[in-house]
Amino acid sequence: MTKDGPSTTAVAKKSLSHFAIGKVFSVLIGIATLLLLVRSLSRDHYGVYITLFAAFEILQLAASPGAYAIAFRYLPELRPAGGGVGLQALVHRLTAYRVATLVLCGAAIFIAAPTLAELAGPAYTTTVLRLFALLLCFEGIARFIDVEFESMLQQGRAQASALLRNGSKLLGLLLVGGAGRHEVPLELWLSIEVATSALGAVASCGLLLQYGARRARESVAQTLHVPAMARQLRFSIPTYFSQVIYLLTGTEMVKLLVSRLLGTQAIAAFGFASALSATIQKYLPSYLLIGWVRPLFISAKTSGRSMSDLVQLAGTVIKINVLMLAPITTALLVAGEPLMALLSGGRMTDGIAYLYFFVFLLFIQSIRAVIALLGFTMEIGSGGLVATLVSVVGIGLGVAGYSSFGIWSLCGGLVVAELSWGAVMVGYLKASGMAFRLPLLSLSKFALAIVLTALALRAVGLADAASGGTLALLVVLVASAAVCLGVCAVLRPFADGERSMINKLLPVKVFVW
Repeated sequence: MTKDGPSTTAVAKKSLSHFAIGKVFSVLIGIATLLLLVRSLSRDHYGVYITLFAAFEILQLAASPGAYAIAFRYLPELRPAGGGVGLQALVHRLTAYRVATLVLCGAAIFIAAPTLAELAGPAYTTTVLRLFALLLCFEGIARFIDVEFESMLQQGRAQASALLRNGSKLLGLLLVGGAGRHEVPLELWLSIEVATSALGAVASCGLLLQYGARRARESVAQTLHVPAMARQLRFSIPTYFSQVIYLLTGTEMVKLLVSRLLGTQAIAAFGFASALSATIQKYLPSYLLIGWVRPLFISAKTSGRSMSDLVQLAGTVIKINVLMLAPITTALLVAGEPLMALLSGGRMTDGIAYLYFFVFLLFIQSIRAVIALLGFTMEIGSGGLVATLVSVVGIGLGVAGYSSFGIWSLCGGLVVAELSWGAVMVGYLKASGMAFRLPLLSLSKFALAIVLTALALRAVGLADAASGGTLALLVVLVASAAVCLGVCAVLRPFADGERSMINKLLPVKVFVW
């Protein structure tokens, strides 16, 4: 304990335990909801839902300029100092700002819904768009409070909020859809989402107030130094524009383009493959560890840790990301087609190629997430905006080649955009005094493990065996993942010091890679 509260290390370990426990349930709930939804909505309605969800991701960020950047960067910096007056004031101001801006955005969509419905086409009714406006408000508020909790290393509260929302959504879908036996109208599903998100938003606000009151009681009376507004704006405004531009030129915009160019039938398979990869990204440590690690990086920099230490930590996080993705990729390469048929109930088997692409893109995006983490730590705001503007060339090339290569031109544009952004950001990190380097040797070991395992298992006939029924498919998937992890353990991509550090955070020392 410090005089102002628990040490960062103690809070981090407690936060990690909450993260691990919560994610077990989140994985089950997230996958179950995804699989039930694709069976419960008609293909046209699923395509509309995918399009609305892409618009939601863009609008929920764009509605509140600078809010996410400030929460990501400055709440972790203030938390170790005791969480006194300054921290609570910043949290309250950010939350009020988030609520106000989302309500304004939602109200504009609600009022303009009839006009927007005419422009969007017959699949988008006024009622659907008004439900979407309500969902934007409630889900957007709840998500942002989750981010605030994560930034203060309160994974337990963040997980409780998310589990309440997502668990109640799954329960509602089970009740009205008969576990996938009955088709659910889109308006009914959106109504369920609105109701459960409203419940989650209220619960999140209650948890936030309860946490603030507890920290106020524990903290000594003090006036905590808060970063100057000029400093916050200097970082948050360019970061906000880079985040918005990234969404407008990234996967969500590609979904909107595909929906507009090819219709809701075509976006259904593309969107389902994207949703599966997003489930991997959202519910597994390959992505969520970033939310836990970000406050630790910022606290480490604030406490005076060297640049080389931060670079080494970043390399370790990248390796953990890839370690989580490697067995999933291997399993898909061995049994991807029968798995796609099982997960979609036979409706989206034409999306397997898209799924391969999105999982490949996840490897690149997991590295991008770590580079962005370093950018946040070093407060590189304008550099992130420049990198994002440079990456726009990717979506431009994708659109230019669409007439010749179709959807795959847009997919190639996404890859170009990610790589160009990373190259520019690495240059800005170097200019700020941080010589970031990818752990290429370790990454090559992971790649070797994936390729060798997939080729060997296909050679012995496991790919054919996967088509022998659900039980056979599950056995092949587990075997593929296990063999890949075993090969990774033999190749040992992590250094001794990294293994020791990771095992210190685990209740049982089982990390052998």
